[in-house]
Amino acid sequence: MKLKLLAVVAVVGALAWAVPTAMADTGEGGAGALQAGVQSASTDQQAGAAAISKQDATNANTPTNIAGGNVAAGPSSANQLASSEAEAKASNDADTSQKQNQDQTVGDGSCSAGCGGAGAAQIGAQLSDTNQDAGALAVSDQNAVNANVPVNVAGGNITSGPSSANQLANSDAEAKASNDADTTQKQTQTQNVDGSSCHVGCGGAGAAQIGVQAANTEQDAKAAAISKQNAVNANVPVNIAGGSVTAGSSSANQTANSEAEAKASNDADTTQKQDQTQNVGGSSCHLGCGGAGAAQIGIQKAETDQKAASLSVSDQNAVNANVPVNIAGGDITAGSSSADQTANSESEAKASNDADTTQKQDQEQNVGGSSCKLGCGGPGAAQIGIQKADTEQWAGALSVSKQNAVNGNAPVNIAGGDITAGDSSATQDANSESEAKASNDADTTQKQDQEQNVGSDCGCGKDNHKDSKDGKDGRDGKDGHDCGCDSSGSGGAGGAQIGVQKADTDQKAFAAALSLQNAVTATRRTR
Repeated sequence: MKLKLLAVVAVVGALAWAVPTAMADTGEGGAGALQAGVQSASTDQQAGAAAISKQDATNANTPTNIAGGNVAAGPSSANQLASSEAEAKASNDADTSQKQNQDQTVGDGSCSAGCGGAGAAQIGAQLSDTNQDAGALAVSDQNAVNANVPVNVAGGNITSGPSSANQLANSDAEAKASNDADTTQKQTQTQNVDGSSCHVGCGGAGAAQIGVQAANTEQDAKAAAISKQNAVNANVPVNIAGGSVTAGSSSANQTANSEAEAKASNDADTTQKQDQTQNVGGSSCHLGCGGAGAAQIGIQKAETDQKAASLSVSDQNAVNANVPVNIAGGDITAGSSSADQTANSESEAKASNDADTTQKQDQEQNVGGSSCKLGCGGPGAAQIGIQKADTEQWAGALSVSKQNAVNGNAPVNIAGGDITAGDSSATQDANSESEAKASNDADTTQKQDQEQNVGSDCGCGKDNHKDSKDGKDGRDGKDGHDCGCDSSGSGGAGGAQIGVQKADTDQKAFAAALSLQNAVTATRRTR
């Protein structure tokens, strides 16, 4: 017991001798500092587009005879070119860039005894919200008629020349809706808190460093395209209670195209980068010393929600016909038919989502120790890094192609004479195509680096005896844990390092394509 008392007296005496005469600098509170920075960006975009084309194109030759003489129609070579186009595009584009640099330095005081340690808090927050909604509608409604229709009621004979009239009918509908959002957040925090020159009854330095990055992106894209086409290219002499009907050859050609295309797309790129450096100095306190304390917290959170829907419909009715009609009349004589028909119905629907999320976090924390001899509190440090990325994607596409294509030579005689029809070499090329695509693409990258160095106090050395034979004498200062005394009421250093990474991706895709086709090429005689 006496030896311990002597040791205490010796230490106190040494401290009293070491403290300068400027001991008047006592009982002071340590320096304090607060640095806070907040960045907030909110973007709300809505885009809508609608295009409607409605066309009624008629090119007709219709001589009419009621209770009269003969009807003689010359050759039909009238051509028709009809085009109906509707295009709607709606797009949103948002670029958000946030950059935040924080540098904080807090010095020590001149207090020698009963001193409070320096304290500092550094807080940085970056918040970004992006909301995009795009919708597009395109409708093309076409009725194209190219006709030669001589009519005789209770009259003489009908003589119709050859028909070589051609028809080209195009109906196009295109709708596009797109969203594009790029979000970049960069945050750099540097914090330096000096230790204290206090010798007796000293409070340790304390520091808190908090960085938060949050990015939220919501995108909704919808597109619908509808093409409705009725294309008729016809030679139809009509005789009711009249004489004979003589129709020339038919070589009229028809090309009918109906196309519908709908595209809905979302693209979101989110990049978060966070660098934190924290340096907290130790203490020169010798007796009754509180250890330095530091907390470093970094949080990154990215949420992406994407919805894309597209609908495409092509509805086509294409008729290329030579139909002489005789009711209660004489004979029907129809020439040869070499009319060709090309009918195309195409429908395409695409819905796509693309999300790229990158999170990078670097944390470095250095907390100094103490030269305390008696009654020492050890330094403590906590380092926490959290990264969280949530991605939800839904894509739906529906495509429908409905086609009715008729290429016919069909003389009709009711209660009349004979029907004589020439050869038929008419050809038909009918195509109905439907395509639906729904896709989701999500790439998430998370990178986290943590480095923590916490200095030691008295009692933390691996060996505090001079006679150590392992070469790691706690007093020689070579192992970085030189305490300079035995474990006399001293607390050891403490450190906590926590890293969390969490990524959730939810994807749903739906696509349906339907093609309905009725294609008829025929030569038919009806009596």
